[in-house]
Amino acid sequence: MVTVYGNVTYNGENVQEGLTAIQVLNPSNKTIVLRTFPSGSISSSSWIVEVLSIVPCDLNGTPRDYFTRDSFAYFNITIRNNGITPKETLIVLNVFDFDLTPIGFSYIIMTLAPETSNTAIISVYLYDWVSTGTALACANAYTDWPKNQGYPYCPEKNASFNITSTSSSTLSTETLNNGGNYQGNFRIPPEVPPYSNVKGTYFVAVAAFYGGWTAFNNATFTVDYQYPEDFEPDGDIDIYDVVKVTSVYGSSGGLPGWNPQLDVQPDGEINIYDVVKVTSLYGTSY
Repeated sequence: MVTVYGNVTYNGENVQEGLTAIQVLNPSNKTIVLRTFPSGSISSSSWIVEVLSIVPCDLNGTPRDYFTRDSFAYFNITIRNNGITPKETLIVLNVFDFDLTPIGFSYIIMTLAPETSNTAIISVYLYDWVSTGTALACANAYTDWPKNQGYPYCPEKNASFNITSTSSSTLSTETLNNGGNYQGNFRIPPEVPPYSNVKGTYFVAVAAFYGGWTAFNNATFTVDYQYPEDFEPDGDIDIYDVVKVTSVYGSSGGLPGWNPQLDVQPDGEINIYDVVKVTSLYGTSY
């Protein structure tokens, strides 16, 4: 789990009703997370550009509440320009599974006519490593990418849906709403070999918006790859790793003591598939 946090101030005082965008790019310069978090409480005032809703749907826009792995998930996003001039808007969709692992990221750039609502159907692909159960879709609108000093137009809109089947897991958006502070949590998503998109330096761009004022900052962090089956980790897949997964055999997401790290064949529970995946690598060193 990665936590990005900080505080926003104006004239030396913590901002009470601001917005903060967090953009995270992986070592291949691909955006894996872009979300908006409140700095303090969310203002009740109207926004120039506003995300009105996000609804899981099929390709034709018919609402649905579940999707299967190895298929596309579609989301109908409604957005409105409340202003009196056209607004070029970056509309972003982020999808996360129940433990806040990024599943997919999509975006479109749309010019919104004044005082008009528009809809867009945006999709992400649900790969076979995605966990089943409850998932979260997040819709946001920006003037531009935070890395390019774009800032959020409005608060985020969320929608929950299910992958394959309903899970008892409880999903948290992982936000902190103290005045002037912001916080966003996410996990590093798995990748296929040679893991070039996981290991290396990640770039974080942050953009704050408050009362017409903007501010920007950035940071980096580094991730060293380890085999998911190396639970210790110590560079070896050995008996300790086998014991660790077999000791929680039968546990599932949402139950006390659940550890998604041990669900190496992600399906929301620790079962024979996870045990086989670990034992098949027994003796591997890296």
